[in-house]
Parts: sequence; structure tokens; C-alpha cells
Amino acid sequence: MKKLWLLVVVLLLAFLAWRWYFPPQAPAIAVNTAQGQEGDEIKALLDSMDRVSDFPPRESYQAIADRPLFFSKRRPPPPYVPAPPGKKPPPKPPRKMGKPRFQLSAVIIVGDKKYALIKGGRQKGSRRVRVGDEVDGWKVTRLDADKLVLSNGGETEELLLRNYKPVLPVKNVPRKPTTKNKNAPKKAPPKAAARKR
Repeated sequence: MKKLWLLVVVLLLAFLAWRWYFPPQAPAIAVNTAQGQEGDEIKALLDSMDRVSDFPPRESYQAIADRPLFFSKRRPPPPYVPAPPGKKPPPKPPRKMGKPRFQLSAVIIVGDKKYALIKGGRQKGSRRVRVGDEVDGWKVTRLDADKLVLSNGGETEELLLRNYKPVLPVKNVPRKPTTKNKNAPKKAPPKAAARKR
């Protein structure tokens, strides 16, 4: 079996070496046209393609331009009109901010200084804020021992400090052994007490 595999490998290597040193040649195409006639033949071919009568006239394809397939309303976009020089486009109306997506983690009071730790918003991790700081478009207006008040224009939002219930320790209850000794003697069921008459 090893000799057969060795023979196959030797033959494959010999074939690859033969192709490496003697690569196949592309077939030569005989050109019988005289110099200067080649351009005339190409022109005649292109003229014959223009005279194909199976296609409808170009005006019949206007519906494709009027109702483009890949636009949601099937209407072409309006033409681009550049803004006149010196005029700025009108400012966009301020985007309405939704409710803040923050979580009040802790309130730190050291002397007369108060800080709050909040999570969420545009930044990852916790942030330390105090009264007057701005957080994602919301301004910290009040900080109490158990809540943080944010305002944005006329809107206000309160973040309450979560009050977690204390976790009571679980009493250790002795468990019954799960494995039974096969060699242990079996206990007799208790006898019913005889009633006295």
C-alpha cells in the first residue's frame, strides 16, 4: 500500500514539474483582416446594434424615472438647490428630551458639600454630580439625602435613592442524609399502642 501511495506522489510531482517548465500556450487566433479594416468592422457592428428593432423607444422608459423603484414614496427626490451665499439655514427646533434614564446610586454628604453618584445616560459607569452640574442636557437643581432633582427647561424629574430591603440570613436547617447504608438493619415499624378497656 505504501508503494502505491509513493508512486502516486512521484507521478503527481512529475506532472507538476512538467507543467511548470512547459506551460500550456494560448491558441493563436488568425487575423485575416488587412490593416485599417479593423476599425470599419467595429463601426459596422456598433451600427447594427443601434438598428435593433426589438426594443421600445426611449420615451417608453420615462415611467421608470418618474416612479423610482427604490424610493419609499415612488417619487424622485427634489432637485438640489444650493443656498444663496451669506444666508444661513434656519436653526432646527430644539429636540425634545425624553425622561432621563439615570439611576441614583448614592448620596454623599461631607460637611456642607453634597454629591450624588448616578449611573446611566450617555456615559458608561458611575458619575459624581452636584447641584449646578449638567448631565446629558439635564441640570441638577436640588440634592437631598434621598433624592436628586433634575430640570430641563420647564420639565423636572426626581430620581429617588433606592431603599433596598435588608437580606436576612438563612437559618441552617439540618438535612436528612440522602444516602442509605444497605447493610444497616431495618427498623421495625412502631406497634400501635393497645387500648385499655
